[in-house]
Amino acid sequence: MENFRAALAAIEEMKRDGVIAEYAIGGAMAMIFWAEPVATFDLDVFAVLPSRGLLVSLEPIYRWAKEHGYGERAEHIDMGGVPVQVIPAHTALTEEAITTAAVRDYEGVSVRVIRPEYLAAMALEGSARTAKRMQRVAVMLESGTVERDLLEGLARKYNLRLPDLS
Repeated sequence: MENFRAALAAIEEMKRDGVIAEYAIGGAMAMIFWAEPVATFDLDVFAVLPSRGLLVSLEPIYRWAKEHGYGERAEHIDMGGVPVQVIPAHTALTEEAITTAAVRDYEGVSVRVIRPEYLAAMALEGSARTAKRMQRVAVMLESGTVERDLLEGLARKYNLRLPDLS
């Protein structure tokens, strides 16, 4: 998938240029590295932004994208034909998920991917806890790639309720 490779290269360039401090692929696209893929139309990139004060602004990201010839579609940046949504780390769990991301190979391109335990834990947070995401958690647990002890530890640490998937 050449478009996905182009998007990953653009994200790495954004990091090298200092627009984002660190990133990791999350959401449904991250599942291709851990379990059965699920349908999605965009690439979620969770990012730790350089510290620039109390308010979080995505303006530097959109400015960088425009300067590099990437168009916008609503909240997405079109990178190589792939709609990319950059999501700032908005909780301690999300920041930990980014900093502990695994480095995986995608057709010769290194990519940082949120580990399956963190993907599951993030799906259990507040408004993120939807039926669709609970199905994804079930798929990841069934895949055998989730370290159950780590997920249970994250649930305790971040006060999350694990679903009854027995």
